Amino acid sequence: MKLVDQEGNEITSKKNEEAQELEKQLAQSAQKLLEPLMSKLQLANQQIGQEQLMQITSMAHQMIFNRMIFNLVRKVGIKDMSELVGEDDLEELKTSFNNQFKFSKSEQEPPEA
Repeated sequence: MKLVDQEGNEITSKKNEEAQELEKQLAQSAQKLLEPLMSKLQLANQQIGQEQLMQITSMAHQMIFNRMIFNLVRKVGIKDMSELVGEDDLEELKTSFNNQFKFSKSEQEPPEA
């Protein structure tokens, strides 16, 4: 997790006890979110691979982050998403997102969206 000070300088979690505590709380929240699924798997005598476990843990973190952002947006009274994410942001994210994927069957770039 990355935090920034009031001047916008990054404070790494290794140097920041507050960030370490937030990371610990996030991990605990993700664990709570995953408990029912893990219990079902255990009761069904099923196992999942390490990669799949990492994916569902990442999904749990993302769901928590989304809820945190939603709650913050509501709390500060923002009604229009364009106040937070504009067209320029979406174009930049679209390029970044597209660049993260490579097709395994060919070395060609993915088709333009």
